[in-house]
Amino acid sequence: MKAYTKKGDKGTTCDMACKIVEKDDLRIVCVGKIDTLQAGIDAANLHCKSKYKKMLDLVQKKLWQTSGEIMHCDKKCLTEPVTEQDLKDLEKFIDSLGQPPNKFVRFKTQKSVLLNECRVRCRELETHLVKLLRKKQIRTVMYQYVNRLSSLFFMMSYKR
Repeated sequence: MKAYTKKGDKGTTCDMACKIVEKDDLRIVCVGKIDTLQAGIDAANLHCKSKYKKMLDLVQKKLWQTSGEIMHCDKKCLTEPVTEQDLKDLEKFIDSLGQPPNKFVRFKTQKSVLLNECRVRCRELETHLVKLLRKKQIRTVMYQYVNRLSSLFFMMSYKR
């Protein structure tokens, strides 16, 4: 078996239902942005304290579920989709990090720079997800959760 299939050489790919779609299909783009964010979280997690590691692990789990939901994955693989309680728990954790700064912040440690990179990747994901939200192709709470993640990454960057 090879690591490549050549099936995508013409700009198409298979979605979770094995339907051929264009690689720039909005759902494919959103899942790709989630993958990019996941990679950033992996890098940042190498430099975080255990309190942050636990939260980042949970966030990654929720992002995997979000990818499956975006791709209309079989319900069996969506064991823990984002809920209102997840959103409340995330907000509570962000609030526990204290007040945001009231001035411009430059990040200077490796950990803070990597977490800020996650914030930037998350914001890019949001700009694509909002299109699915407007088309009512994703749940509002899922979008809200991702929207809060950028605040989480900022506050984690700021609180060294």
